[in-house]
Amino acid sequence: MRAVLLLSLILPLSIARAQGLQLEPYAFQARDGRGVQAELGTVTVPLRHARPEGPGLPLRFVRFKSTSPSPAAPIVYLAGGPGGSGIEAARGVRFELFLALREVADVIALDQRGTGQSNPHPDLEQRWAIPLEQRMDEALLTTTVKKAAAEASRTWATAGVDLGAYTTEENADDLEVLRKALGAPKLNLWGISYGTHLGLAYLRRHGQRVDHVILAGIEGPDDTWKRPAHAEALLDRWEAVLRAEGERGPGLKARLAKLLKSLKREPRTVAFTDPAKGERHTCRVSHFDLQRATFESLRDPATFRRFLTLLPALEAGDYAPMAPFARQLREGGLEPMSVAMDAASGVSPARHALIEREAAKALLGGSANPGALRAGDVPGVSDLGESFRGPLKAAVPVLLISGTLDGRTSPDNAEALRPGLSRTAHLVLVGAGHDGLFQSDPRILERMKAFLKGEALRDERLEVKAKP
Repeated sequence: MRAVLLLSLILPLSIARAQGLQLEPYAFQARDGRGVQAELGTVTVPLRHARPEGPGLPLRFVRFKSTSPSPAAPIVYLAGGPGGSGIEAARGVRFELFLALREVADVIALDQRGTGQSNPHPDLEQRWAIPLEQRMDEALLTTTVKKAAAEASRTWATAGVDLGAYTTEENADDLEVLRKALGAPKLNLWGISYGTHLGLAYLRRHGQRVDHVILAGIEGPDDTWKRPAHAEALLDRWEAVLRAEGERGPGLKARLAKLLKSLKREPRTVAFTDPAKGERHTCRVSHFDLQRATFESLRDPATFRRFLTLLPALEAGDYAPMAPFARQLREGGLEPMSVAMDAASGVSPARHALIEREAAKALLGGSANPGALRAGDVPGVSDLGESFRGPLKAAVPVLLISGTLDGRTSPDNAEALRPGLSRTAHLVLVGAGHDGLFQSDPRILERMKAFLKGEALRDERLEVKAKP
């Protein structure tokens, strides 16, 4: 059965060309039970675009037909991750956005190569873990993840995975195949997080085929590795937010610094019961565990506020609340697409040196890029190089959307792009995190629709209310 599945997903390109674009009626259902009539599409792309005579890979997507009598260029949604499914994103909290944007054009929820229904190897996750009893630090985490990636690459190669085919450039060229298959002169791009990284690659490679671009939570060409200074600045913003809400005392950063100093001097041993299995475990909580828990919680305001509720217990010497965090952050899974995409995008020497300098003096140390992998760590993956990561120039209209409390993609990432983008507007959402960049305020959708309809927008700051 598995062999049949793989044969159906990886086809000779001659067969793929004969098939062309396939569309069929599809009753699309969101996770909350709501439904809408749509189309389920398949287009086959070369597994390696430089080898068009080689094997092909079918990509699946859902097309929501436009309600406009004169639709604009199709809007292609580019999910984050890398590894996120566009089709599944449309089933979740963004369902209404997909439907609303039909007012402008057809809206396409794409499963990128190696994701969702476009993944020919859905069962190849490689797990890794660090024992709870062991003292955790950055070096141990990096060594563990690199070892797991090396083992995984051998397993994946045996299973027939061409890891070198999973790069953002191949992904971008898939969009061009999709555009041609749809018969569309141009595309509108709508991406978030890694989807912005992909959208910028398409803009660089096929800029003449782009109409408008919406990028939220921007990951620029050289932003795959995160800057510790951005996390440091976000802690400062949170400290100001908490002060404005009436908090008194030494301040957030001083409290964290004291806890981290204590843990660095003496890790704490915590006994806890696994709620799922009822088993007793012991966890040795280190200062790096707390650094990582802090950084990961910074992703979104609601998550960070939950983290803040733990601090009084830690300050009282009770580290039991850290056990669930340590467990979550000491294990994980590696999947071919996400590992290969990030490793191929890599990091420039200049940015890597900057990150090293910032991490050496940052309160959260090296927790911004835990276990980050480079091409040399993953056999079969090649680095895309400085031409991929270098400055980008384009004259198409670009709407940048950032959240001031986004702990993954700093607003600075968007500003860094602006010298090369001559027609930009930056919508800064004051109080929004990484996960609230589209839904946190109805005015965001109105700005998006106006932009896609050709209205010229200006830089703007919107106060939004984060959901608890």
